[in-house]
Amino acid sequence: MDETVLGRWDRRAFGESALAVLRVVFGFMMVWAFLDKLLGLGMLTSPEAAVINGGSPTEYYLTELVSGVFADFWHIFAGNPFVDFLLMAGLLLVGVALVTGIASKLATIGMCVMMLMMYTLSVPPSDNPLVDYHIAYVLGMVAVYCLGGFDKLSLNGWWSELDVVRRFPILG
Repeated sequence: MDETVLGRWDRRAFGESALAVLRVVFGFMMVWAFLDKLLGLGMLTSPEAAVINGGSPTEYYLTELVSGVFADFWHIFAGNPFVDFLLMAGLLLVGVALVTGIASKLATIGMCVMMLMMYTLSVPPSDNPLVDYHIAYVLGMVAVYCLGGFDKLSLNGWWSELDVVRRFPILG
């Protein structure tokens, strides 16, 4: 980029800030999915299907919307209370960790695992013969972790100084 147009700027610092914002956006997506499934905010989950009204966050999705080569596998888990709990806990914990910028390793692993699992819900994708947006989320999350996206707009500095985090580095 021509420095005379934008003046002098630090591309690395700007990139880290952009990745930090991407991390927060990813986290908000996860927290929103949790809240929508919990409360039935009417986006993807109707109020009648909300967890607080006795609904299952996996029953409809894993029976009606899953397609492709792994569909029979995913049907087994539809409506299972333990799977419902794991989904809701994962959405909330990964989302909060990403928004706040704590537990960067676990948050990154959790986001990538959840997105790869979601990718398998419709293989092959309906809009591309191989890749869909879940793969882009995984690659974006890896970039956030590896390129400094947890270093800005986060509580990561404070978090990494906690005794429990120092004792168990996976929490860092």
